[in-house]
Amino acid sequence: MLLFIPASLKPGQMVDGWRVVKALGSGSFGAVYLVEKEGQRFALKMAMHRASSGDAEQSDARLMREMVCLAQVSGHPNIVRTYAHGRWNDATRGWLYVVEDYVEGYTLGEWMEKMHPTAHEVVALFVKLASALAHVHARGVFHRDLKLSNILVRASDGEPFLLDFGVGSYAQAPELTDSPLPPGTRRYRSPEATKFLREHGEESEARYAFRATDDVYALGICLYDLLTVARPWSESPAMFLGGRLELPAPHSLNPRVPAALGAAVLHFVARDPEKRAPMAEVMKRELAALLPEVGVAWREPFHVPKPPIQLAPEAPSSALSQDEPAPVARPGLANTRGAFVVALAVLVGGLMLWHFMTPSESRPALQQALVTPSSARQEAPASKPPVPPPAPAMTPPEVASPVSAPEPKESPPVKRAPAPMSSPPAPSAGKPRPLAVSQGWPSVQWGGFLKTCAGLTAAAALQLGCPGAQVRPEPAECPEAARRAMFNRKKDGGLAMEREATVPFWVDARQKGMGDFGVYREGPVTGEVYTDEVTALPKGTLLSGYLWTGNKDRLLARYTEARLPNGQRVPVCIELGDRNESGWPTLEEESKPGEIVTRRNLAGIAVERWR
Repeated sequence: MLLFIPASLKPGQMVDGWRVVKALGSGSFGAVYLVEKEGQRFALKMAMHRASSGDAEQSDARLMREMVCLAQVSGHPNIVRTYAHGRWNDATRGWLYVVEDYVEGYTLGEWMEKMHPTAHEVVALFVKLASALAHVHARGVFHRDLKLSNILVRASDGEPFLLDFGVGSYAQAPELTDSPLPPGTRRYRSPEATKFLREHGEESEARYAFRATDDVYALGICLYDLLTVARPWSESPAMFLGGRLELPAPHSLNPRVPAALGAAVLHFVARDPEKRAPMAEVMKRELAALLPEVGVAWREPFHVPKPPIQLAPEAPSSALSQDEPAPVARPGLANTRGAFVVALAVLVGGLMLWHFMTPSESRPALQQALVTPSSARQEAPASKPPVPPPAPAMTPPEVASPVSAPEPKESPPVKRAPAPMSSPPAPSAGKPRPLAVSQGWPSVQWGGFLKTCAGLTAAAALQLGCPGAQVRPEPAECPEAARRAMFNRKKDGGLAMEREATVPFWVDARQKGMGDFGVYREGPVTGEVYTDEVTALPKGTLLSGYLWTGNKDRLLARYTEARLPNGQRVPVCIELGDRNESGWPTLEEESKPGEIVTRRNLAGIAVERWR
């Protein structure tokens, strides 16, 4: 048999009829690949060593254990399935591989950072996870390594999946460790397991009896971290969980968490197992009882999302050196400076309104001169393509595979290299040219100005013409480029939309839901079309725009760019509207200036003029 390393498979190579597409990750236990067969995609795991190699990690036996666990718990829609297994490239002595579902999506921590879900959405997701865990326990299996990185959320529909049963246990499972505790991650270890390790860690024959309450605790910590850590994938939790103290209530650490949800989580992570939810089925029922809850706290993200604005680099600090004397104010300059500041404020405010209302392709190069230091201004070559704007937050990931979480691990079954949460690569030059291209709003050039606005008082922001200071923008003509892109015939490079066409969409792609209510605050926003009712803007089209919420009786939104599912970016003028008498969306009573509550699924109107 030729020398072979499982982590060295190349794209296009065949493994018993499965064609390797690309590597998804590898570690000391095994390697994971995206493979394809008969037009369908799967994840193929291959043990790093053969059964006869004698490796201390027993990677062959661990992958066999995962296969047995998955076979026993098959049938639940939120647990990955297996499709095939074998030994390659020798039927009796080769490397064991297992073919499983390929879930294109995010780890649970990534999902939190990208989607900024509401309390209601998180509860709905964990009801499914608790149901899956109850299904696992009912078949005599324990997962024993539940954590944020071992739960995937599918990008297409938000369905969660349990995976990685490599350290799972079942009746009569062979012993694979010589330590008191099974391999796992310390943060998710139950207090009773931690106590057992302290008391019996030096005993070579001691083995901890894993129970359902251990898995309940681990899944509860996953929920606890989502509620209390704003960036659970990128940043490790600040609080170490050693099992010696009761955890503080989630709503005491994050006031946005509804108290009823915080109390339920405390029942799942109670230090005393006798006070903890005794089984996953109880966890499922307690969470399901929270789904009918209403109120603003359940309908808004419990971590304030950062606006997706790429800030321009700040100018060098002009702070005085300690060795230089401070300038002395001279009489007669105060009024001159004041008049200059007012004039500058008027100029900047006018420029910002012009920038917002004018398509990017018709703006002169003066914009760049206004925000670029004179020493850095250079004429770009005519052949150099414009830099594309940042992709919306909802863009699906390029690599959707199980990835490692940032927390330290203790011999997980299959280690995988973290995949960056990046956007897909830009279309190549050989692809069809988009109908029209717009940089959207706000553009990169205005990032520094918006950052300045964020740091000003309300009065100063109003004086400078910052967008947050406007109750509503003025009516204006839709830019010519957007009107051509929307209403021209397809043979003329347009979308062939009807004037005043109604476009159903989610106002904010981070707050999806039919009939549910969302909470909206002023700032840039990305909407998402959810039907194929308008063929020119099919389902999945992303709409980039801006929300104004300064008037408690009205939510105003203008979307200036559409990103079609095929990647084309088209300038548009779509204004939020409704079919009621006023023409504006109906708002809920909880609405107040700066925080508007209304339905998530609304509609926009393709307009020739902003009203």
